[in-house]
Amino acid sequence: MSLTLDSQDQTDALGARALERMPYTILILDGDLRLRFANAMARERLEPPAREDDPAPPLDAVLDRSGRMSGDVRLRIMSCCAAVVHGRDRHDALLAVAPGQTIAFHGRALGDDRWMIVLEERRAAIAPGSILDDAHRDSVTDLGNRLHLDQKIAEVALNEDQEQAPAILMFDIDRFRDINDRMGRQGGDALLRAVAGRLKRATRDADHIARLEADRFAVLQSNGERAEHLAARLIDILSRPYLIRGELATIAVSAGIALAAPGQTPAAMVENASLARMEAKQAGGNAWRRYGRNLADRARSRQDLEADLHKALPLDQLSIAYQPRVNARSFAITGFEALARWTHPVRGAVPPGLFIPVAEEIGVIGPIGEWVLRHACQTAAAWPEPLTVSVNVAARQLADGRRLITEVLEALRAAALPPRRLVLEFAEAALTHGPDETRATLTALRDHGVRLALDDFGAGDMSLRQLRTFPFDAVSLDQSLIRTLDSAADSGATVRAVATLGAGLGMTVIAEGVETRHQAMILRGGGCTEMQGFLFSRPVTEMEIPALLARDLSRSFTP
Repeated sequence: MSLTLDSQDQTDALGARALERMPYTILILDGDLRLRFANAMARERLEPPAREDDPAPPLDAVLDRSGRMSGDVRLRIMSCCAAVVHGRDRHDALLAVAPGQTIAFHGRALGDDRWMIVLEERRAAIAPGSILDDAHRDSVTDLGNRLHLDQKIAEVALNEDQEQAPAILMFDIDRFRDINDRMGRQGGDALLRAVAGRLKRATRDADHIARLEADRFAVLQSNGERAEHLAARLIDILSRPYLIRGELATIAVSAGIALAAPGQTPAAMVENASLARMEAKQAGGNAWRRYGRNLADRARSRQDLEADLHKALPLDQLSIAYQPRVNARSFAITGFEALARWTHPVRGAVPPGLFIPVAEEIGVIGPIGEWVLRHACQTAAAWPEPLTVSVNVAARQLADGRRLITEVLEALRAAALPPRRLVLEFAEAALTHGPDETRATLTALRDHGVRLALDDFGAGDMSLRQLRTFPFDAVSLDQSLIRTLDSAADSGATVRAVATLGAGLGMTVIAEGVETRHQAMILRGGGCTEMQGFLFSRPVTEMEIPALLARDLSRSFTP
């Protein structure tokens, strides 16, 4: 028994007979993308199940049964059907099937939760440079979208006359979320349009450009031999400063290159380019990488790590370790730094140097940072006065100043911890975006009594004199400065200079990563206020803190 219209459809028997005889593939779908009617040509080409077997089969299952269409074509038809059913009254598109052969897609709303789809086979190719229809255009940049890119990859792959394999170049803007947070949605969209404009001017007419999602773009080149040269050129062009809504914005760009292989689907080609892009991103940005088997293994390992990290907090895999800080004169403990730790059931203890940067990149550092803040305040409330707890604040947390202030005040209130016993630490990089907003946030926190510290000074370009514009109470020296104390003759002079400048600004100067007695003595004589490192104690659990406090470190380290 054939699949025919039922009484719910707004088509009478005469109309149904007319649709039945038309020389096109005609389908009628409901709002769940289930097939309610298929005319004679549709039943011939798609072979839907009989009515008694399934009165309303899912369209994707029907398309999968068809041996007349490739997987890419079926995917594009499903995407077009979803576009018209979910929010549009009509939708038209032209889909490449083979060289010189396309399918014209027409979708119309019939009313009462019914949509009619007409597929018309044509023997004409899509003209290069033709205007994109809505389904293939990105509304923000006016570039092609993922559907457009997949179609163009299929067209190029089907061209047997080409001498060189095509290549995909995939780009993304490193830390675009930070820019979007700082400049707002309109500013972020303006930046994306500016990037799209530079891509158009820097590529040839034969290249196809698409915005895939968020801050990710792709360029399809028919001649893959030029891909590496183009990647380096585009990285240079795209990373130059932008003037967005009266404000300068500088970005870094990561790029991945993948060459087409025989029988490869568009999805596989894009995935390979994405793996290469991730490798470039891990290298620090403003770089490109080419897809290869070893790279793919490393990138997939990184993807697995990201997936596991997304689940770490909900699955209660995170904990906090506390490393003590001591007074540089008396060696008495003055407080503890709260350090996030991740123990995975299979990976075991994952080094913070590995998972913290990944958490920042994939956007989960905010929830992790808020969790550490709340738990650290609760723990510190049980310590004797005036011990402090230091908590690191990520750039993404500082970018949303209002939320950060609310979270800090709520954590202090819930723990009944006096604000003077909380020290918030900020890396240099967190201060570089939106200095006026950053200064206002830091000032508000300090006005509430919270102490503020600049973390890892010496790892970046900031000078202590630049800190006059920020209300910091303390500055911690980066471990790279401390490690040179045992070997570099002038390192002690460097520490003394930093300590003198810090003292002149009324700041506490903290030395981190102290591992030897010799280092401790130089730092003590150089004017540092506090010290922290393995020489005194490794990070300990919350339960080990009472025993550590009971120890008299001054007997062990006083010369």
